[in-house]
Amino acid sequence: MKKIHLVWSFFCVMYVSLAIAAHAEEKIIQGKEEIEKSICELNIKGQIEKEFHLYVTDGYQEMADGEMIYFWGFTHAKDFADVEEIKTKAERNAKLLPLKVPGDEIRLTSGRNYVVVLHNAGWYETEEHSGINHVAHTIHFHGLDLIPALDGVPNLPYPSVFPGEIYRYLLTIPEDIEGTYMGHCHVDSTNHIMSGMYFPIIIEKKPNEIYGYTFDREYTLFMSELDSEYMETLREVGDIRRGLDWNSNYFMLNGRIFMDNLTHPLSTINDPKTRIVAYDGETVLVRLLALGYEHIFAWHPHGFHGLVIGTDGRKFPFAYEKDTLLIGSGERYDILYKIPDFSSKRKCLSCNYGPGISIAHDHNMKGMVSGGIYPHGPMTIFDIRPKKMTP
Repeated sequence: MKKIHLVWSFFCVMYVSLAIAAHAEEKIIQGKEEIEKSICELNIKGQIEKEFHLYVTDGYQEMADGEMIYFWGFTHAKDFADVEEIKTKAERNAKLLPLKVPGDEIRLTSGRNYVVVLHNAGWYETEEHSGINHVAHTIHFHGLDLIPALDGVPNLPYPSVFPGEIYRYLLTIPEDIEGTYMGHCHVDSTNHIMSGMYFPIIIEKKPNEIYGYTFDREYTLFMSELDSEYMETLREVGDIRRGLDWNSNYFMLNGRIFMDNLTHPLSTINDPKTRIVAYDGETVLVRLLALGYEHIFAWHPHGFHGLVIGTDGRKFPFAYEKDTLLIGSGERYDILYKIPDFSSKRKCLSCNYGPGISIAHDHNMKGMVSGGIYPHGPMTIFDIRPKKMTP
């Protein structure tokens, strides 16, 4: 009799569990349908400002020291257009821009509606037996306060996006929100983020204005780290359980490292998005972001104190000046640099690169060594020019 009771208890528990699971799945389907319905209605009304199609895949990126490093990441077609499902490596290479880390920024305007469509284009550079060939992904919009259905945390409440699948995120940006944010995958975060799955998100109310301050130029600088040996192991065997073995040997600025060969095309200072060019008397906004495993970056320009006006998408009530700013994983800072007149003629004696040139680098000195060589780290330059050279 006791056995019969236990058997019935087991079946009752199983029935209730299945019923709860079925109800939860039904709610998930209904919730997803509600999002799709909202997108459709806003489209009909002409209230979707833009649709961004992001494709996740894998690839290689050459570093300035000659190393070809395996990455995961977000890429897209021209103007973030929809090129539908990617089924082969040849299609990916023909339709999408080359993969790079970090992914290209997404720029949004306060008070507008946007749709971000995640496409899982699949992995094409792994070994046939690798355990990551069918891995799923999401997008977490880091710093934006969103409902769970749009927050990109797997299975809370929506499953991750597997190869060949898509998911639509509806972003309604409030009128009072601006600043610097980021997007990243939130599946198995240690492996996916550290493998390169991140990109900056910029929200602005007006061009050349932030938190009531105005500026002439802006630069988005994303500091990050990676373990090239771990990435190759991941590519070959797909053992995602070794996350605690991470040992960063590259520290990057916008996915690049500095080279003492100043003319190297892959060096940070020869990337127009990373070399900070300004003119006497201008104000420059630097949007500083960081993601990493355990490294704390210490942003330090040699020639200037910056006015820190905001962090994590929020204005500081009282701005303050810093010449060395610590930034940990997930943080963002908005910093204004007022370039004094005649800075183009001033020489930085510690830099010794000529008039108007001064360096900015990670002052946590571990970060200034990449591939075992100093100063191949996240370093760039302020390149200040006379006003007469302004285009």
